[in-house]
Amino acid sequence: MRLIVITVLLVLVFSAFLAGVTFVLSNFEDLSDGVNEEVLVKGFVPLDNIPYPVSSANVLDHYVAIDLRLEINDIRREGEITALMPRIRDAIVRDAHRAGPRRADGVESIDLVRVKDRAKTMANQILGGEVVGRVLITRVAKLVA
Repeated sequence: MRLIVITVLLVLVFSAFLAGVTFVLSNFEDLSDGVNEEVLVKGFVPLDNIPYPVSSANVLDHYVAIDLRLEINDIRREGEITALMPRIRDAIVRDAHRAGPRRADGVESIDLVRVKDRAKTMANQILGGEVVGRVLITRVAKLVA
């Protein structure tokens, strides 16, 4: 009796497998004609050791070095972005010395939220469009003169 049940189950499993293979092979063209969606993969480009001046009573007191990571919306453009990193770095440093992202609460330091916003703005101006989705800060260090 067990041999009959096992044989019937094996025949059913084999039939189901054969039916699945037949369905895929007979409808292969229809199944493969689906619209291919292009998925953009995000990536990160490092931008290390950006100096930001910190002033006390309108006199330069010290610098703060910040390491940034630019989150780019399309990893395929990483080579192009890496080639433009000197221009992006220069724009961020110039903006830091011009705009000086000081904290509004009176603490003699820089506003990290403004640093991230300004770095994203400068990078997107050079790259054209919304290439940089966000900027991450990975390190902040006070540089003593």
